[in-house]
Amino acid sequence: MSRIIKIGTRDSELALWQAKIAQSQLESLGHKTQLVPLKSTGDLVLDKPLYELGITGIFTRTLDIAMLNHVIDIAVHSLKDVPTVLPKGIVQAAVLKRGNVHDTLIFKDNEEFLSSKKAVIATGSLRRRAQWLNRFPTHTVVDLRGNVNSRLQKLEDNDWNGAIFAAAGIGRIGLRPEEAINLEWMIPAPAQGAIMITALQEDEEIRTICKELNHEETEICTTIERTFLNKLE
Repeated sequence: MSRIIKIGTRDSELALWQAKIAQSQLESLGHKTQLVPLKSTGDLVLDKPLYELGITGIFTRTLDIAMLNHVIDIAVHSLKDVPTVLPKGIVQAAVLKRGNVHDTLIFKDNEEFLSSKKAVIATGSLRRRAQWLNRFPTHTVVDLRGNVNSRLQKLEDNDWNGAIFAAAGIGRIGLRPEEAINLEWMIPAPAQGAIMITALQEDEEIRTICKELNHEETEICTTIERTFLNKLE
């Protein structure tokens, strides 16, 4: 194939890591590629909790528009960030092999605060907030936005006991501390830990190529989870 496959991605370190995984797999099959980093609304608006923004696909819409305008050929997403209903004309082209599905607690000093009535935990996720307060009702949960790197810095700069991250993301870019704890009691987001590739429905050539990257077991599991989420919505 002489065509250069333009790979759309957010411009955070984690998003670029994930896009480079897809890029590497495509190039190993003999395809030429080019990364096209873009900044999403979710990366730009950091002064409000995600659940207050009220925007579906806050981390994916910019890439969707770029694809529909033929600026990119495919987009690489954290599947948990993708709306359960894709925009008209865009389809799931592949799901890569899933990583760690758990949420992870990163703490500053030690984990003794877990047995204390007072503690401050940071997360931008309403799901994580609800589950943490259900287990530790006397703790305080504060909002935390930004990419993985900036959230870690905010944890360091503030008087918080800890913060919650997706284990897959923080592990992929090598920033997971050895003492971090996987929260196996916390129900993860549907499709957490999986990477999705989208393409234009009309672009049969690209969809055929991406199909070679698809991990069937991950696709089956995440499809079930996202179908359940769609019913709840």
